[in-house]
Amino acid sequence: MAPLPDDLTTTLTRVARAQRSLSAESLAPLGLHPGQDELLRLLWRQDGLVQSRIVDALGVEAPTVTKMVHRLELAGFVQRRAAPADRRATQVWLTPAGRQLRPAVQRLRKRIDRRMTDGFTDRQAATLQALLERILINLDDQ
Repeated sequence: MAPLPDDLTTTLTRVARAQRSLSAESLAPLGLHPGQDELLRLLWRQDGLVQSRIVDALGVEAPTVTKMVHRLELAGFVQRRAAPADRRATQVWLTPAGRQLRPAVQRLRKRIDRRMTDGFTDRQAATLQALLERILINLDDQ
């Protein structure tokens, strides 16, 4: 009996798992874990974000961000400080080492993107991007 073809959910799960595995393998030499690159990207855009904003932007639970920030802090890439306007809030700031990671992470992400879209035309890659963004909108609407 031939195996059943994957449904969209199964395919997306398999793609996400493969992409995360490739990211983990690629980020490890930089001293990073998957997801930490996304947190750093937020800080490269706007340094000094409070952790609650990071939670919202990444769409993950607060303990996940706390753990990510802690690991990045131990690695010397970020530091935490109490927010001057609200001492209960914690801001996350890049260190010089965290700022220096930017070009390497950007190159790595481009390399992963190229691998994922190998054999695609530019138009197909752009269409895929648009379709995936639409899926996110559909799922966020629920």
